[in-house]
Amino acid sequence: MIQEQAGVRPSIYEDYHRMLGCGEIDAALLALPTSLNPEVAEAALSHGCHVIAEKPVAASLSDANRMLPWPERYGRVLMIAENYRYIPAYRRAVGLIAECAIGEPKIVRWSLHAYVGPDSPFYTPWRLRPKHLGGYLSDGGVHEAAVFRMLLGEVESVSGVVCSIRPDLPPADTVSATLRFAGGALGTYGKTYALPAPDSPLEVAGEDGVLLVWQDKVQLWREGAKVQEWDEPLQYNGAVEMYKDFAQAVRSDMPPRSTPAEALADLQLIAAILRSSETGKEVRVSEVQ
Repeated sequence: MIQEQAGVRPSIYEDYHRMLGCGEIDAALLALPTSLNPEVAEAALSHGCHVIAEKPVAASLSDANRMLPWPERYGRVLMIAENYRYIPAYRRAVGLIAECAIGEPKIVRWSLHAYVGPDSPFYTPWRLRPKHLGGYLSDGGVHEAAVFRMLLGEVESVSGVVCSIRPDLPPADTVSATLRFAGGALGTYGKTYALPAPDSPLEVAGEDGVLLVWQDKVQLWREGAKVQEWDEPLQYNGAVEMYKDFAQAVRSDMPPRSTPAEALADLQLIAAILRSSETGKEVRVSEVQ
């Protein structure tokens, strides 16, 4: 319907190599199982296409590391579609912290329920038989990793445990972790895909106040009372701004905000939590390769 209204007749290919070889494609959006990102992204880049690929960046850290030099090697934009980087409420919180609205951040906590049932659009065969590390825990967890890093910088070390509540969401569907940020803040992060329940806001507490952050609003609290609130209507989960950033990167020499390196750092944080659960020890994020 949209194509008909725009007067466009889409071409349909059964082989992406033939599609890329047609010489008519300037940019490609890869909405594929994570494990296919490196193979198809490099093929598109080598045919002169700019690429925006769905998150996580790759199924493993080693595959993600291979992708880092590709923008320079092929002279094209390679962006990872981590839309949480573009959600206005999170951007507002980043600005407030930078302006010292709460003083130096000391504590952050986030508890989420991202229920995935058989009727969910995310209940897909490739996610139910994941080739990417952590399954749902990395597929969605890179979103929270991106926000944590935007707000408070790099995470130095983690302690975490994961478990499986529902066997249809392998290899695990629930995580609980503590985060030690390089800047000195401490954090807690909990998420489950197995059980439905309302989410709690992201809380960032500093010496002079607390920020409560939802996807569509931000509140500033001081001394137990709300002193200011910003409504940040959520439209398309930040996707419009994300694609604007991609277009701007294509038109200019400036890289997008969501580079392969940023996406790798997000995935590395989740990988460190998984490693901590396996070993029962605190893990330095930078040492997980």
